[in-house]
Amino acid sequence: MKLDLLLKALACAAVLGASGAALAADPKPLIGLSKPNLKGPYPTAELYGVLDEAKKEGFTVIVQDAGGYNNIDKQLDQISNLAIKGVKAILIDPNDPAAMTGVVQQARAQGIFLVGAGVNVIARGVEPDAAVSSSHCNIGKELAAGAKKLLPDGGKVGVLAGPAGSFWATERLRCFKEAIAGSNLRIIAEIASEQDAATSLTRASELLQRNPDLDLLYGADDVYGVGAARAARSAGRCGKTRVIFAVLGDEAEEMMRAGCADYVVAQQPVLIGRTEVRVVRDLLKGIRPEPKVINVPLIAVTMENLDKVQKENLQPPKGWRP
Repeated sequence: MKLDLLLKALACAAVLGASGAALAADPKPLIGLSKPNLKGPYPTAELYGVLDEAKKEGFTVIVQDAGGYNNIDKQLDQISNLAIKGVKAILIDPNDPAAMTGVVQQARAQGIFLVGAGVNVIARGVEPDAAVSSSHCNIGKELAAGAKKLLPDGGKVGVLAGPAGSFWATERLRCFKEAIAGSNLRIIAEIASEQDAATSLTRASELLQRNPDLDLLYGADDVYGVGAARAARSAGRCGKTRVIFAVLGDEAEEMMRAGCADYVVAQQPVLIGRTEVRVVRDLLKGIRPEPKVINVPLIAVTMENLDKVQKENLQPPKGWRP
């Protein structure tokens, strides 16, 4: 009798031990994040939202940074590597959607969910399973609205267009141009450049040197906009050459308080990153988002409402670094 009880106890312990080992061996679900560039206030804030929300949801995130908009091949390799590592989903901000088609199709064939990260497109001819963004066309339109408010009688405009060929920058500028058509706002100079703070300052300074009477500088985002504001300050043009751009990071706020940045279309990158992870959670549960493309609202910021804007969805906590 005692032997029977002992055998049963040993069998039970073996089952429990096997279950515990299985649980210990069961890792957190992997998801990937592929970005052309993680430098700058916007991608840093989006990354914070992704990582903080993933921690809450029990995901492990593999973060891949291609290191710049010129590194298309590197991003392609990184997406391929994410698929090899067995991720359940990839959050993708494509460097060039036309170049991504093949690698994205391969990932989809492996059953990996594909989510647009800050954009509504992942590759030419391949629909995302979902996307989380602010409408980049709407950003361009809102920047145009700001330009018209600042310069109701029109004026000369210089453009820091963003990285050449990038979807988000191209879309913003396209819609900005459409929205100012028929007004007296005239673009007289336009420069595309890498998304880099020092480069943006140099390009903005060049625009002002060649066109010292510019009425307005357009920046594709705050990397370009802060460069424009600093160039205006160095040239003694704050308040004379008005500066507009998208994304409200710490330095953008500083330039606005200094009177050198006039109108910012603030995205909510922390909320965008959080929503990307929530969408993946739902997809893994078989829940498809409706609508497929989730557009996070924009906030127009001027000095008049700067102190009233809630920043927890715009910026990561002070001093946060990945």
